[in-house]
Amino acid sequence: MSAVITVMNMKGGVGKTTVAVHVCGLAAHYQVGAKKRKVLAIDYDPQFNMSQALLPPKTYFSLEKQRKTTIAILLDDDSNLNPFQLQVPGNFSPPKVSEIATRIFETRSKKFSLDLVPSTLDLMYVALGQAEANTKPIEERFAKFIAECRSIYDLIIIDCHPAGSLFTKTSLRNSDHVLIPVVPQRYAVRGIGLMMEFIAAKKEGDKGPTPHILFNYTSRSGVSPQETAIRTNPKFTKFCMTNTLKKFKAFSEPEDGTGFVWSSRKPYSTEAFRNSLEVTTELLSRIGA
Repeated sequence: MSAVITVMNMKGGVGKTTVAVHVCGLAAHYQVGAKKRKVLAIDYDPQFNMSQALLPPKTYFSLEKQRKTTIAILLDDDSNLNPFQLQVPGNFSPPKVSEIATRIFETRSKKFSLDLVPSTLDLMYVALGQAEANTKPIEERFAKFIAECRSIYDLIIIDCHPAGSLFTKTSLRNSDHVLIPVVPQRYAVRGIGLMMEFIAAKKEGDKGPTPHILFNYTSRSGVSPQETAIRTNPKFTKFCMTNTLKKFKAFSEPEDGTGFVWSSRKPYSTEAFRNSLEVTTELLSRIGA
């Protein structure tokens, strides 16, 4: 059974894309647990940082020119984008996954693979535009697209726009889980509380994604008072992952399809790889994927 995970936090600077890139890469590269997985990464953020991490510039701009980006999921025509008015499509049918997903890598047996639907800065028009018409066509297109993804992939990871928008609404309503990267700093507790309220507000009836709190950029030795405060808060305890993503420079190096911890030979890259693999293994175990 496939699983859909949205990676998001309403607060910026928490390493959301770094987490998304490493989880999808490791889940597709290695037989974590007993499964071989076909993984799809969806860059659903106008900043397109995930796309820049996984793709060389030449490949990315070619895909964008061919309209093989996430904007094609939402709109059937993006030729007249307007920052002040959202263009609602008349066609309720999204493109097929095979038409816009690009293969990042696969094993010789093709039992392990990672595909990506890259993003584009043009998505900002959708984020900013004010809709005079009902957005149901956009929401239905996204839901249909994810439904097809579930029939093809074992794991779908959505790197979502951090602000409240049509992106967060559609992503959360079509996800089984939400991975919330958190940097244990001042105001982190408040940020998690707001995130939990936001997730609950986007539920359809009793159906909603399960939150998983991942502490990021943590010290390689010891536990901060802020992390302890969150872990011992009865509102959050059961959602906190045991493993944390430590502060390693290697995690910030992926760019243009290179620099990943699983292929790096730079100092501490082995430790960073082991750490990220532990986090990925725990997450996949928690969600049963």
